[in-house]
Amino acid sequence: MADIETVKQRIHKAMESQNTYSDDLDMAINTCAGAYISTCLAMSDILKLKKTYTIEKTREGNKKYVAHPAFSVFSKSSEDLRKYLRELGLTLQTLSSNEDDEVNDLINEVNKAGDDRE
Repeated sequence: MADIETVKQRIHKAMESQNTYSDDLDMAINTCAGAYISTCLAMSDILKLKKTYTIEKTREGNKKYVAHPAFSVFSKSSEDLRKYLRELGLTLQTLSSNEDDEVNDLINEVNKAGDDRE
């Protein structure tokens, strides 16, 4: 997984290629890069799971099945990422302009995990 500085540089480069970069947007770029890293971390956690739920006990001692927290973190962070990219005038496709970037690496990891489970 790329570090946050690499992600910020990629966002910066994408914005420059669209002639939309301004120093005033650095805070928004930082926030967007953080959401990207958060989304990648959540996906990494999800790929390691064997099931989609966890079991909790109610105060009465009964079992309660709940969705694994990584799914809600992924959902929230990916939605935040989409919003931050939109505010910057970007899409995930804009950031994945070459074959060796982090988005393609993530997609390849997901595909590989699917292949490993078969």
